[in-house]
Amino acid sequence: MQIQAYRNTAAPYQQPATTAATTTASAAPASASTVTLSNEAKQLSQVDPIPQPHAPDLSKVKAGVEQYAHIQATKMKYQVASDMVNIAMGTNDGISAPTAYYLSHNDSARAATVGQSTTGQHPASLC
Repeated sequence: MQIQAYRNTAAPYQQPATTAATTTASAAPASASTVTLSNEAKQLSQVDPIPQPHAPDLSKVKAGVEQYAHIQATKMKYQVASDMVNIAMGTNDGISAPTAYYLSHNDSARAATVGQSTTGQHPASLC
């Protein structure tokens, strides 16, 4: 693809002076539905268009995001199970945010946790 630069080889003082009367007399009358293109415009219309960039392939990114979401969900399930085992064993130092969410939406697990906490505290208070 080559674009030729416009070159005017004639010096400005060598061009004949034109007046409005000579311009309109020598030019063909133009109507509202007629468009006249210059030679430069015709050459530019024949130049190859600029190639547009292709859309990226997002299938690999989508697979990576799905895998990341699956790993995070698995980590949170493990954290909940780990906290529940620690509560059952009486060795908990608190619970994580996923466990708190799980207990707030699961009545039976919350009741079991409260029951386990009360039975774990009862022998400690007798000593």
